[in-house]
Amino acid sequence: MPEHVGAVGLEQLIALNDEIVALARVGLPLERGLGELGRNLPGGLGRITATLGERMSRGESLSQAIAAEGARLPKLYRAVVDAGLRAGRLPVALEGMANYARSYAESRRAIGLALWYPLIVLTLALTLFTLVVARVLPRFIAVFQDFRLPVTPALRTLAALGSSAEYWAPALPLLLVLIYAGWVRSGRAVSLQPGRAGGILRWFPWMGSMLAHFEAANFADLLALLLEQNVPFGEAVVLCADASGDPGLAREARSLAEQVARGESPGIALKANPRCAFPPLLRWLLATGLGQGDLPAGLRHMAALYRRRARHEAEKIRVLLPAILLFGIGASATLLYALTLFLPLTSLLKELSVD
Repeated sequence: MPEHVGAVGLEQLIALNDEIVALARVGLPLERGLGELGRNLPGGLGRITATLGERMSRGESLSQAIAAEGARLPKLYRAVVDAGLRAGRLPVALEGMANYARSYAESRRAIGLALWYPLIVLTLALTLFTLVVARVLPRFIAVFQDFRLPVTPALRTLAALGSSAEYWAPALPLLLVLIYAGWVRSGRAVSLQPGRAGGILRWFPWMGSMLAHFEAANFADLLALLLEQNVPFGEAVVLCADASGDPGLAREARSLAEQVARGESPGIALKANPRCAFPPLLRWLLATGLGQGDLPAGLRHMAALYRRRARHEAEKIRVLLPAILLFGIGASATLLYALTLFLPLTSLLKELSVD
């Protein structure tokens, strides 16, 4: 059986995650359950499921089997599995991962729907702009010359654009190809890789904030699980930061773990770094929670808070982003028409009226 048969899609990762959660909750051996599912599931999802089951039947752990898949599955997923196995609560850890992946996928779909119509409008507008400056504008310039009227600098600029259209006009198809390639890549599971999560999608309004809140929620949920299983604080913080998907958080977690291992309290260690990557509320809880003795309960409350904020951002993306993009691109298209049609016509009428 081939071990690497192409990148795994985001929807496939979510489906695989759901199958593992279901098997773990009913208590079935994962290697047997994944092997059976792999024979019944279609396409790439079936192949990767069967491959994981086959590896586990040879004695590999779930974490090792996922790591053997290399770039087909994100390192983030392995980190979540490691944290869940370490806490003895694999289904709960994977459900947190599922919430994160589903929210990313839903926001991606919302952005795709928001982009579809504005991109069509932009394509038509730029195509017409190219035709006008390359075909129509030279006739305006000829009329100016026939009437011996001065050609304004704006018209000269547009005429220069028209004469060089063969060089810049292909940029639009190339841009659309690049957008399409980036969009396809954002639908792969590797898009959830630490340092890549969201990619160019983070540039859209509220997307970066939504992903950051989900990452903080995942961190808080997993840390509560590990601390309840008496995992040492430093080790637990590093595991959870790796599983959160935020590379900055992972670096800060390792620094915090090293300082705690040297005997410093989390509060002192966190105060020593004023530009800490931990969100403010989470940073305050880590600094004071150990002393209060009820850190897991506080972390669960914090995770619920961050998850609510993330869902609120996702709803804003779904409702407001299409209107924002349509307005922006519509205004740009109107400006193009004003430059290419009304500017030459008004300039001509103005010069004729003066004469």
